[in-house]
Amino acid sequence: MKLVTAISAAVAVGVIGAPLASAAVAEPAAAKPAAAAQAPAPSWSYTIGASCGGWESPIRTGANYWGGASEGGGTPVQCQNSAITDCGFFNEGIEITDVHGNLIVVGCNYGSGQLIKLFPGAVNDPALLAAHEFGHNWYGHSFNGCASWASPNDVMATTMC
Repeated sequence: MKLVTAISAAVAVGVIGAPLASAAVAEPAAAKPAAAAQAPAPSWSYTIGASCGGWESPIRTGANYWGGASEGGGTPVQCQNSAITDCGFFNEGIEITDVHGNLIVVGCNYGSGQLIKLFPGAVNDPALLAAHEFGHNWYGHSFNGCASWASPNDVMATTMC
């Protein structure tokens, strides 16, 4: 799954890649795919940074999707008004196509509990964007496709459409 995620991240930053439709990728024992989604640990926390002024409600909605969340301490959440350019090859980014047809990264989880960055103004559903990035505290991407609220698997899809 990490290889597929890495390829997806490479596409998000403009590197041309092809999907691995038939490739079998060994899953590390510690990795949990979203398909096996279970409730996360009973309690966890996050802090919404000042840069997210006006976006607090959808961020809370996204965090609460996974249950057990409390605000204050824990994962810091930052917001910005432009594409995220420092997500890195191995971090868990989510992408969207901009008005010019370019893939840009609109959310990034820099490691479970370390930092989440969001570009909420670029998406139609900023709560879904937040839920996706918080989900990376436990799960990798589930499949290449559009994220939705249909299931935890769908929340963890690779693209905001």
